[in-house]
Amino acid sequence: MLILSKHQGAGMLMDIVVPAFFKLHCILGPPEALPNMALMENLVDHAKIDIWHMIPSLADELGETSELLAKFASSKFICVSGGPVSAAIVKKVNDVVRVMNLTGTTEGLFMGNLWPEREDWHWFAFHPLAGFEFKEIEPGIYEHWVHRKSQWDLFQGVFYTFPDQESVNLKDLYIRHPSKPYLYAYKGRSDDAVVLSNGYKIAPLDTEALITTHPAVDGCLVIGMGKPQAGLLIQLKDPSTRNNELFDSIWEIVERANHSGFQKVRLQRDYIAFAEPNKPFIRTDKSTIKRRATLELYAEFIDRFYATRDEGALNEEFDVYKIDATSEETILDSVRKVLSSIIPEVQAASPDENVFDMGLDSLLVYHSIRVIRAATGLKEKLAARHLYGNPTLSKFSAFLATLIQQETKDKTDFPTNELTNGEVDRPSGSTIQQPTNDSTKEHGLLRAIQEHKRRIGFKMNPFDAVNPNHYMGFTFFFALPPGTGAQDAFKGLQDGLCRAFQIIPELDGKMMHAPEHEFGYRKGEYSITIPPRSMAATSNPRQLLYKDMKHILPSFQEMRDSGFSRSLFADRTVLDCYPFPDMPADLLVAHANFVEGGCILATNFIHTCFDGLGALIALKVWAECCRYVQGDSSSTCDWYDPESFNHSLPEILYQSEGYSKATHEVDPVVWDFLPFFPPDEVVQARDRKIKTSSKELSLDFPRPVYRRQPRWPAAPSDRSLASTFFLISRENLQKLKHDVSSHPDVRSKSVSTSDIVQAFLWRTAIRARYLVAKEVRGQSFGPDEMSILEIPIDGRLYFSSRLPSSYMGSLLIMSRTMMPIEDLCSPDTSLATVASLIRRTIARVNTALVHDAFTLLRSMTDYTKPATANMGLEHMNEMISNMILWQPEDNLSSFGEGIFAGGRPEAVWPQIERGHRRFRFSLIHPLRADGGVELEVGTLPEELKMLQVDEHFTKYARLLDIRPGTGW
Repeated sequence: MLILSKHQGAGMLMDIVVPAFFKLHCILGPPEALPNMALMENLVDHAKIDIWHMIPSLADELGETSELLAKFASSKFICVSGGPVSAAIVKKVNDVVRVMNLTGTTEGLFMGNLWPEREDWHWFAFHPLAGFEFKEIEPGIYEHWVHRKSQWDLFQGVFYTFPDQESVNLKDLYIRHPSKPYLYAYKGRSDDAVVLSNGYKIAPLDTEALITTHPAVDGCLVIGMGKPQAGLLIQLKDPSTRNNELFDSIWEIVERANHSGFQKVRLQRDYIAFAEPNKPFIRTDKSTIKRRATLELYAEFIDRFYATRDEGALNEEFDVYKIDATSEETILDSVRKVLSSIIPEVQAASPDENVFDMGLDSLLVYHSIRVIRAATGLKEKLAARHLYGNPTLSKFSAFLATLIQQETKDKTDFPTNELTNGEVDRPSGSTIQQPTNDSTKEHGLLRAIQEHKRRIGFKMNPFDAVNPNHYMGFTFFFALPPGTGAQDAFKGLQDGLCRAFQIIPELDGKMMHAPEHEFGYRKGEYSITIPPRSMAATSNPRQLLYKDMKHILPSFQEMRDSGFSRSLFADRTVLDCYPFPDMPADLLVAHANFVEGGCILATNFIHTCFDGLGALIALKVWAECCRYVQGDSSSTCDWYDPESFNHSLPEILYQSEGYSKATHEVDPVVWDFLPFFPPDEVVQARDRKIKTSSKELSLDFPRPVYRRQPRWPAAPSDRSLASTFFLISRENLQKLKHDVSSHPDVRSKSVSTSDIVQAFLWRTAIRARYLVAKEVRGQSFGPDEMSILEIPIDGRLYFSSRLPSSYMGSLLIMSRTMMPIEDLCSPDTSLATVASLIRRTIARVNTALVHDAFTLLRSMTDYTKPATANMGLEHMNEMISNMILWQPEDNLSSFGEGIFAGGRPEAVWPQIERGHRRFRFSLIHPLRADGGVELEVGTLPEELKMLQVDEHFTKYARLLDIRPGTGW
């Protein structure tokens, strides 16, 4: 999504070039609406945007709008460009969703911006082929130059604009990172331009020259580099003459400058400051002001000046402006008075006229809202987005009346003592404030009732049955900081987990079989039981165990030196926990394995309660709580929606949004997307059905046929698969993509890199077994014998936009692609054909199908016989979990540098070997930093031998590592 002026290089690039080359859908905001938080909230709720592009001032506002910011957690990243960002504010955004800080020029667009580490988001890294030089023009300050390199012309767009130049001085100033010399941060301009955080560039000389004509002014500078609003710093000839009359006379000439057409941005009365008498402006021998030197001299003063704009200057206006809340009409009159003081045209405007058509812009909106907030006492309950969403005097006044009325009611009903998510009791046991009157007693009682209800427990929903009873696991590799012992780190993990239990009480619970005599009981249902507050863990949580592994495992440095080799240890070495537990079972089990210099944190989450995203959200809460107990008061988990563990939400939304229907109205083909066999009568009716002639327009595909397992989980085999790791290098991945994309079978279809890698892995896994069956066992396969590929699909995007982004329950469905075994394994079948078939199957998933799947799950009376084609080892089917686009830095929060060095894990392993005696399951690991991708495949020894001599496989991949089979 782009929220940029079309005349900016970034706007043109993102509007035209990027969508064309990367097959993206570019969404532009409506032309009649200024970019604002209300518009962004509407888009994040309904438009399913993955990548956002916005100017810095919007990113700043997003960082201060925590409720909206939490909704961005599911986005891939946000690009910010057009001017300097506020590092402290946008850091809040980066903590929730990855921020890509971009820089470039309209003359040359984005020249060689690289993707730095997430914690370095504010710093720029540049490609070496861009031809950049950073000349140190004074200690620690570097000026940005570009030098022509004829062999690098593709990377140097600026020389298409200036074909006669050999070098171009961009006049941008940078500072260098103290420990990473390849990183630079924007410092300002070597010319006189002032660049605001919204991307506006001000050429200040004409404005300054006009204002300096005032007889009392000795000089002035326009300030505001990287700030949301331009300001003015004035040096008086006689500082002792400063008074209101002098200020008014200077303001008159500032108003002339505002209306002179010099700038788009108006100087505001409360953004004018006077130089300190003992700090005269620094000047040349000719008395010309040295701009940069003077601004450096006043840097701290300017920062303090802007920091007080919300306080000191506005406090004067709070005494002037009052909001008369007697009626909606008096509120309208009061609002008119506030706005007309900023935009005089508002005074005579119709109540139904759009105030933005009169010249109100984003900067003036901030100013207006701050005044009205203070005059009404609404504080953060009133935001800029409310004015954007109600852009006329009548609409905004009506909204304001409702808000004031609600605020008055809240104060009457609940005057004090309301806790926020950030005020959850610490594990040490701080308590809720004691009530001071009858109202607070009642409020305290209501809160106690609400807390009690939350701990009653609940039954799982039908979608949760898609993931039968088993633990899914992750292994995280953390370095310990110097001076931190294992016991200290473990204590931090314990305290953080206990606090996490207060934010998510369910995490402290157990899963159990649902009582048979409950209304609506279905066989195989599970329930969650949660300890009452009096029994909740406040220290030494049972779920977290300490293990001293110093004499069993290598040191952390040795692990790091090996690149965290997959063969370092078996999963069960660090997490000896049976993956198919008896009931009742803890929802979370974690083992902290301490080695010399590090900690291997291994975790299990019951898959029935959490899908992969849900488990990562729980880990994120735990990590943030660890930071909180270390003293980071900002780590309050305010992004976490309290309803995120409410497993009744899918049912509520399904009913309220009108998707409910009778089972017989659902196409039987939807059963193919569920891990259950359909009722026999449905199978028989479908087999009798005459297939439609237009299959492209129908859901009707061949019915997947595979063996029914007598129980869950499938009985373990006598043999265990080994975890075999292969690498497709960056070069080979590009070659693979080229070979597939250029094939006639795919040239006109939308096949992604993800589809191509899945196709390669499916054929790899099946072809290994196929060659063993044919060449070793002499087995043959008929044309009707099919291989089934199962790919779990997250249904969140399709279910409801009203589902919290932090919802933790499962909404997985199963995409099943089928192909004759002989065709899949034949050298004559192109990977393009296989990838296109996978894409065609996945494309069937939409909102209607996901809700129809929920309808079928609700109709079931027995969940005890889950069925997937990958169960057992002796077959030609495969399940693949695809994490190619998953990045740890985007999905895992810091546990705090007081516990772990850098706070974040240096490596993450999903644990899949636990199923190597029972399932055929493969994993596509996240894209590596070098552009390659690792594939994890379960293989038997004879299958691996076949792969290593199969030229169709070795053409693209090589063996990386093997972990011997130790499946449960």
